[in-house]
Amino acid sequence: MHDQPRGPLAIPEEVIQFETGRTTVDWCILLDASDAQTFSHAQLIEHLERIYGLETRWANTVAVRYEAERGIEREVAVPADLVAAMIFKPAARRRFEQLSRTEQHNLVIWLDEATDASERQARIAGLLGQLSTE
Repeated sequence: MHDQPRGPLAIPEEVIQFETGRTTVDWCILLDASDAQTFSHAQLIEHLERIYGLETRWANTVAVRYEAERGIEREVAVPADLVAAMIFKPAARRRFEQLSRTEQHNLVIWLDEATDASERQARIAGLLGQLSTE
């Protein structure tokens, strides 16, 4: 669907290094040494917060980038408000289902980063509009 990555994968490497103190490659080396490929996404975030002191936002960002680098695909828990909105937009639902798990996951994260309910609803509406036209 997207030519350009979205969500955590779209953040420039320089920003990752500035905000976390390490590059994605460095994080991958550290996480591989911790056998992180066996962790669930939640366990990975908890590990990054507890061991490395990352804020939740950056722990999630590093986790998503690690999973993408290592080709780890997880089932995506689609939020109820997005599911409800897609009921009336079957073309958007089909397009969403055709996305890779990583793309779906990144879109869910992007929705979750909305600062309030009205911004979240606007993001859902925009996403459905985009998915319906592609």
